[in-house]
Amino acid sequence: MLFFNEFIFFIQIIAVSFFGLGSVLFGSAGCASFITLCALLSNLFIQKQIMLFGLSIVACDALSIGSDIGIHLMYEYFGPNITKKTIWLCLYISIFFISIAQLFLWYQPNSFDITNGAYTTILAPMPFIITSSCLVALATKALNYAIYHALSLRWGTAHFFKKNIIALLVSQLFDTIAFSCIALSGTVHSVLHVILFSLLIKSIIIFSGVPFITFCRRFIPLQPFTKQTLQQHEI
Repeated sequence: MLFFNEFIFFIQIIAVSFFGLGSVLFGSAGCASFITLCALLSNLFIQKQIMLFGLSIVACDALSIGSDIGIHLMYEYFGPNITKKTIWLCLYISIFFISIAQLFLWYQPNSFDITNGAYTTILAPMPFIITSSCLVALATKALNYAIYHALSLRWGTAHFFKKNIIALLVSQLFDTIAFSCIALSGTVHSVLHVILFSLLIKSIIIFSGVPFITFCRRFIPLQPFTKQTLQQHEI
Protein backbone atom coordinates (compact mmCIF):
# COMPACT_ATOMS: atom_id res chain seq x y z
CA MET A 1 0.00 0.00 0.00
CA LEU A 2 1.33 3.45 -0.97
CA PHE A 3 2.73 5.35 2.03
CA PHE A 4 1.61 2.60 4.44
CA ASN A 5 4.90 2.72 6.39
CA GLU A 6 4.75 6.50 6.54
CA PHE A 7 1.22 6.30 7.97
CA ILE A 8 2.33 3.79 10.61
CA PHE A 9 5.32 6.02 11.36
CA PHE A 10 3.16 8.99 12.37
CA ILE A 11 0.80 6.75 14.34
CA GLN A 12 3.84 5.48 16.22
CA ILE A 13 4.94 9.04 17.05
CA ILE A 14 1.48 9.89 18.42
CA ALA A 15 1.30 6.64 20.40
CA VAL A 16 4.73 7.08 22.00
CA SER A 17 3.99 10.73 22.83
CA PHE A 18 0.56 9.90 24.26
CA PHE A 19 1.73 7.05 26.47
CA GLY A 20 4.81 9.00 27.54
CA LEU A 21 2.70 11.89 28.74
CA GLY A 22 0.21 9.52 30.34
CA SER A 23 2.96 7.79 32.32
CA VAL A 24 3.43 11.01 34.32
CA LEU A 25 0.00 10.45 35.87
CA PHE A 26 1.38 7.34 37.59
CA GLY A 27 4.06 9.33 39.35
CA SER A 28 7.82 9.03 39.08
CA ALA A 29 7.58 5.21 39.03
CA GLY A 30 5.32 5.28 35.98
CA CYS A 31 7.54 7.76 34.20
CA ALA A 32 10.68 5.75 35.02
CA SER A 33 8.99 2.59 33.72
CA PHE A 34 8.14 4.29 30.44
CA ILE A 35 11.67 5.68 29.99
CA THR A 36 13.26 2.30 30.70
CA LEU A 37 10.83 0.30 28.56
CA CYS A 38 11.28 2.62 25.58
CA ALA A 39 15.06 2.33 25.89
CA LEU A 40 14.84 -1.47 26.06
CA LEU A 41 12.36 -1.79 23.18
CA SER A 42 14.45 0.48 20.97
CA ASN A 43 17.32 -1.98 21.41
CA LEU A 44 15.10 -4.99 20.79
CA PHE A 45 13.63 -3.54 17.58
CA ILE A 46 16.91 -2.11 16.26
CA GLN A 47 17.17 -4.94 13.72
CA LYS A 48 13.79 -4.13 12.15
CA GLN A 49 14.64 -2.47 8.84
CA ILE A 50 11.99 -0.69 6.78
CA MET A 51 11.63 1.54 3.74
CA LEU A 52 10.47 5.02 4.68
CA PHE A 53 10.23 7.89 2.20
CA GLY A 54 12.26 5.78 -0.22
CA LEU A 55 15.26 4.98 1.99
CA SER A 56 16.27 2.04 4.14
CA ILE A 57 16.28 2.76 7.88
CA VAL A 58 15.66 1.08 11.23
CA ALA A 59 12.23 1.51 12.79
CA CYS A 60 12.99 2.25 16.44
CA ASP A 61 13.83 5.97 16.44
CA ALA A 62 10.50 7.05 17.93
CA LEU A 63 11.12 4.80 20.93
CA SER A 64 14.62 6.12 21.65
CA ILE A 65 13.41 9.71 21.39
CA GLY A 66 10.36 8.83 23.48
CA SER A 67 12.71 7.65 26.21
CA ASP A 68 14.58 10.97 26.15
CA ILE A 69 11.37 13.01 26.13
CA GLY A 70 10.31 10.93 29.12
CA ILE A 71 13.49 12.09 30.86
CA HIS A 72 12.42 15.69 30.25
CA LEU A 73 8.95 14.99 31.66
CA MET A 74 10.50 13.26 34.66
CA TYR A 75 12.74 16.26 35.20
CA GLU A 76 9.89 18.75 34.91
CA TYR A 77 7.52 17.02 37.32
CA PHE A 78 9.70 15.03 39.72
CA GLY A 79 13.05 16.77 39.77
CA PRO A 80 16.65 16.21 38.69
CA ASN A 81 17.68 13.70 41.36
CA ILE A 82 15.15 11.02 40.44
CA THR A 83 15.84 11.72 36.77
CA LYS A 84 19.54 10.93 37.16
CA LYS A 85 18.66 7.70 38.99
CA THR A 86 16.35 6.73 36.13
CA ILE A 87 19.16 7.12 33.61
CA TRP A 88 21.21 4.60 35.58
CA LEU A 89 18.12 2.40 35.89
CA CYS A 90 17.98 2.16 32.08
CA LEU A 91 21.54 0.82 32.07
CA TYR A 92 20.80 -1.62 34.90
CA ILE A 93 17.69 -3.07 33.24
CA SER A 94 19.48 -3.37 29.90
CA ILE A 95 22.25 -5.42 31.51
CA PHE A 96 19.61 -7.60 33.16
CA PHE A 97 17.91 -8.13 29.81
CA ILE A 98 21.16 -9.15 28.13
CA SER A 99 21.88 -11.68 30.89
CA ILE A 100 18.41 -13.24 30.93
CA ALA A 101 18.16 -13.38 27.12
CA GLN A 102 21.43 -15.28 26.84
CA LEU A 103 20.42 -17.72 29.57
CA PHE A 104 17.22 -18.52 27.68
CA LEU A 105 19.15 -19.06 24.46
CA TRP A 106 21.42 -21.54 26.24
CA TYR A 107 18.44 -23.78 27.05
CA GLN A 108 18.23 -26.80 24.75
CA PRO A 109 14.76 -26.81 23.11
CA ASN A 110 12.66 -29.95 23.12
CA SER A 111 11.08 -31.58 20.08
CA PHE A 112 7.84 -29.58 20.48
CA ASP A 113 9.52 -26.16 20.38
CA ILE A 114 8.89 -24.19 17.18
CA THR A 115 10.15 -20.77 18.36
CA ASN A 116 13.80 -21.38 19.20
CA GLY A 117 15.02 -20.38 15.74
CA ALA A 118 13.12 -17.09 15.87
CA TYR A 119 14.39 -16.28 19.37
CA THR A 120 17.94 -17.09 18.28
CA THR A 121 17.68 -14.83 15.23
CA ILE A 122 16.38 -11.93 17.32
CA LEU A 123 18.29 -12.33 20.58
CA ALA A 124 21.64 -13.81 19.55
CA PRO A 125 23.04 -10.44 18.33
CA MET A 126 21.70 -8.69 21.44
CA PRO A 127 24.86 -8.76 23.62
CA PHE A 128 26.89 -6.73 21.13
CA ILE A 129 24.01 -4.47 20.10
CA ILE A 130 22.77 -3.72 23.60
CA THR A 131 26.26 -3.41 25.07
CA SER A 132 27.13 -0.88 22.38
CA SER A 133 23.76 0.78 22.82
CA CYS A 134 24.14 0.93 26.60
CA LEU A 135 27.41 2.81 26.34
CA VAL A 136 26.15 5.20 23.67
CA ALA A 137 22.74 5.62 25.31
CA LEU A 138 24.29 6.38 28.69
CA ALA A 139 26.46 9.08 27.11
CA THR A 140 23.50 10.37 25.07
CA LYS A 141 21.18 10.52 28.05
CA ALA A 142 23.86 12.21 30.14
CA LEU A 143 24.34 14.81 27.41
CA ASN A 144 20.58 15.20 26.99
CA TYR A 145 20.14 15.62 30.75
CA ALA A 146 23.04 18.10 31.06
CA ILE A 147 21.67 20.33 28.30
CA TYR A 148 18.11 20.18 29.62
CA HIS A 149 19.29 20.85 33.18
CA ALA A 150 21.33 23.89 32.09
CA LEU A 151 18.39 25.28 30.13
CA SER A 152 16.02 24.65 33.04
CA LEU A 153 18.29 26.48 35.45
CA ARG A 154 18.24 29.40 33.02
CA TRP A 155 14.55 29.35 32.10
CA GLY A 156 12.90 27.39 34.91
CA THR A 157 9.74 25.54 33.88
CA ALA A 158 9.11 27.99 31.03
CA HIS A 159 10.00 27.33 27.39
CA PHE A 160 9.29 23.57 27.60
CA PHE A 161 9.13 23.38 23.81
CA LYS A 162 12.47 25.11 23.21
CA LYS A 163 14.26 23.15 25.95
CA ASN A 164 13.09 19.86 24.46
CA ILE A 165 14.00 20.79 20.90
CA ILE A 166 17.51 21.99 21.76
CA ALA A 167 18.38 19.09 24.09
CA LEU A 168 16.97 16.44 21.76
CA LEU A 169 18.53 17.72 18.55
CA VAL A 170 22.01 17.95 20.04
CA SER A 171 21.89 14.64 21.92
CA GLN A 172 20.32 12.73 19.02
CA LEU A 173 22.98 14.00 16.64
CA PHE A 174 25.60 12.44 18.91
CA ASP A 175 23.55 9.27 19.43
CA THR A 176 22.92 8.66 15.74
CA ILE A 177 26.52 9.02 14.65
CA ALA A 178 28.02 7.10 17.57
CA PHE A 179 25.59 4.17 17.61
CA SER A 180 25.41 3.75 13.85
CA CYS A 181 29.19 3.61 13.51
CA ILE A 182 29.72 1.29 16.48
CA ALA A 183 26.79 -1.13 16.41
CA LEU A 184 25.29 -1.15 12.92
CA SER A 185 28.32 -1.26 10.66
CA GLY A 186 28.03 -4.41 8.53
CA THR A 187 24.54 -5.28 9.75
CA VAL A 188 22.40 -2.85 7.76
CA HIS A 189 22.11 -2.06 4.06
CA SER A 190 23.88 1.31 4.34
CA VAL A 191 25.27 2.91 7.50
CA LEU A 192 25.42 6.26 5.73
CA HIS A 193 21.74 6.00 4.82
CA VAL A 194 20.96 5.12 8.42
CA ILE A 195 22.91 8.09 9.80
CA LEU A 196 21.65 10.73 7.38
CA PHE A 197 18.09 9.55 7.19
CA SER A 198 17.90 8.77 10.90
CA LEU A 199 18.78 12.40 11.59
CA LEU A 200 15.97 13.48 9.26
CA ILE A 201 13.54 10.97 10.77
CA LYS A 202 14.50 11.94 14.30
CA SER A 203 13.96 15.60 13.44
CA ILE A 204 10.48 14.76 12.13
CA ILE A 205 9.75 12.80 15.30
CA ILE A 206 11.01 15.61 17.53
CA PHE A 207 9.08 18.35 15.72
CA SER A 208 5.95 16.18 15.65
CA GLY A 209 6.01 14.73 19.16
CA VAL A 210 7.22 17.70 21.19
CA PRO A 211 4.41 20.09 20.10
CA PHE A 212 1.84 17.38 20.86
CA ILE A 213 3.25 16.86 24.35
CA THR A 214 3.67 20.62 24.91
CA PHE A 215 0.01 21.17 24.10
CA CYS A 216 -1.28 18.24 26.17
CA ARG A 217 0.81 19.11 29.25
CA ARG A 218 -1.73 21.77 30.19
CA PHE A 219 -4.19 18.97 31.00
CA ILE A 220 -1.82 17.17 33.41
CA PRO A 221 -3.07 17.79 36.98
CA LEU A 222 0.46 18.02 38.39
CA GLN A 223 2.57 21.04 39.24
CA PRO A 224 6.08 21.11 37.73
CA PHE A 225 9.13 22.05 39.76
CA THR A 226 9.85 25.76 40.04
CA LYS A 227 13.14 27.29 38.97
CA GLN A 228 14.02 27.86 42.61
CA THR A 229 13.31 24.22 43.48
CA LEU A 230 15.52 23.05 40.61
CA GLN A 231 18.39 25.18 41.91
CA GLN A 232 17.92 23.72 45.40
CA HIS A 233 18.12 20.18 43.97
CA GLU A 234 21.23 20.85 41.91
CA ILE A 235 24.20 18.73 42.96
